[in-house]
Amino acid sequence: MSQPNTINDLFKLTPDPRGNYVTWASGKKQIRFALRMAGFKAVGLFRARKLDKNNFEIQATDPQGNLHLITAERKPGAIINRTLLTA
Repeated sequence: MSQPNTINDLFKLTPDPRGNYVTWASGKKQIRFALRMAGFKAVGLFRARKLDKNNFEIQATDPQGNLHLITAERKPGAIINRTLLTA
């Protein structure tokens, strides 16, 4: 069975209760949670916010050990995308 290119069938970023936006800390927690629920394991840290404040980026491994690049825009309802780096 082929895995989809997005993890959004399990999870989308939810807005902060104080407004219609996603905080940096909340977004990182939500993405790490979505990765765990999909069976992925985060590798390392998120790319620094000062490089691009509107996007999240982290690497993760799937259950087979393949490395993926996980990205998501910093907005409510954003799709969490994955790109295979190594097979």
